[in-house]
Amino acid sequence: MIDLEQLVAQVLNRLKQREEHSYNCTYEPEAAIPASQVFLDNASVTVDNVSIELIVSLYRLDFNNPWVKWLLQGIDYQVHIHLVVNELTVNFIPRKMLLDWPVQIMTTQQQPILALYEQHLSRATLAALPDKTILVVTPQQRLTAEATDVLSVKKMKMQMRTDEDCIWQK
Repeated sequence: MIDLEQLVAQVLNRLKQREEHSYNCTYEPEAAIPASQVFLDNASVTVDNVSIELIVSLYRLDFNNPWVKWLLQGIDYQVHIHLVVNELTVNFIPRKMLLDWPVQIMTTQQQPILALYEQHLSRATLAALPDKTILVVTPQQRLTAEATDVLSVKKMKMQMRTDEDCIWQK
């Protein structure tokens, strides 16, 4: 019989190995989803070629979509989920998803797509964000003069939304 200390050591070793591994896959609506074992073996999962359809299904929690069920299972397993979209998809991503969902959405050029709660975006706030970030803002959000300078220095883009909703939510 295995002694308790050995068992704890094995579990800790397994968790350490998991933290060092990541998994990449490509979203194909008709393809079989990856196995659930992926979430046990990897701390980070990146899904390339994410479509608007998948974003909408995920946001609406469409459990009939096997990819949605699989991604939500990953969130349950506390896996860092990265969804890769093309830059033209930004208008189809709900701002609430960017603010509150435990997934990171980025472009094919590895530009994070983010939104912030603050009404006044300061230099310090933008300086804390990664370079080349695409920042989704509303007309109610204002940038300070110094924040505008940070935008150009960090090569960030602002995507203005006329309101909180994205195109398909209207």
